[in-house]
Amino acid sequence: MTVFGIPLDAAFITLLAAIAVAGVVRGFSGFGSGMIVGPVGAMTFGPQVAIVVLLVIDTLPMVPLIVSSARKVSMRELLPVVAGYGLLVPIGIWILKTGDTTMLRWSMSTVILIAAVLLWSGWCYRGPRNVAVRLGVGGMSGFLGGACAVAGPPVILYWMALSTGAGLVRANLLIYFAITQLLSGTGLLVAGILTKQSILLGALCTPAYLAGLLVGARLFGFASDKAYRRVALTIVIAAAILTLPALDALRG
Repeated sequence: MTVFGIPLDAAFITLLAAIAVAGVVRGFSGFGSGMIVGPVGAMTFGPQVAIVVLLVIDTLPMVPLIVSSARKVSMRELLPVVAGYGLLVPIGIWILKTGDTTMLRWSMSTVILIAAVLLWSGWCYRGPRNVAVRLGVGGMSGFLGGACAVAGPPVILYWMALSTGAGLVRANLLIYFAITQLLSGTGLLVAGILTKQSILLGALCTPAYLAGLLVGARLFGFASDKAYRRVALTIVIAAAILTLPALDALRG
């Protein structure tokens, strides 16, 4: 059975389930969708398709959360990070287009696992928080987002160290990812990676993501900062490990 030429097979069902879970995680934590959908999408359809699917599912469904978060965001923190992202995302997209698929999958899972372990350990960035550092964090995020669909770890590690609580961190992340999606989408279009088939695949998966976002947003008020981080990171780590290229043979 196919819809818009896309087979509704095991690969599609696996991606759809991952997207629904990612929506829940993103809804209550403000991060995690790319760190879950990225490796699962790369495993099932390849890294280039995975990054487009992420772009599509993160567009319209995020509007209500973005509107509610706009009043809480710190523009002083946000703008330099966005600028850094814009500078280096084209280089990451070039690597995505020209790099080896298996190498990109290994890179994706490795970056996610390192970031998740650091976050779980409670490691906090204690260095300077000036404009140059914010530009660097954004640049690293743009490079990793363009190449591996994992823009989140650098900014998550940077902003989680703020002593302002989950509300501000979540708002910063939601607005940041909304803006950088526009930058990434432009780069992917220019690079020829934004194909009709991958857009349709993302569109088919969007309702599952929207449902997950709504559930996650409802759960946000019921969890402490520590609780939502642990739940999100457990799921992220599981996704990164289970989709490692080394396990492809076991999956048949």
